[in-house]
Amino acid sequence: MSRNCFVREQATSELISNVASFCSECYKKINENETVFYDMQNFRYLCEYCQEKYQESLDENCEPLVSNNSLFN
Repeated sequence: MSRNCFVREQATSELISNVASFCSECYKKINENETVFYDMQNFRYLCEYCQEKYQESLDENCEPLVSNNSLFN
């Protein structure tokens, strides 16, 4: 897996108050000094659990393994 998919950061009070106070996937509250991940493809912050879960569904180019562009499945 390419390491360019996510940027690992420590949540600071500035990050929490100005950018992200919740994980954008599960909406878990982000606490100061918690490890968070910035998703470079979808421009969002994820908690560690959601980042690991989401990373499993991506290929080495950070693209979803199953892509279905149909509106009706």
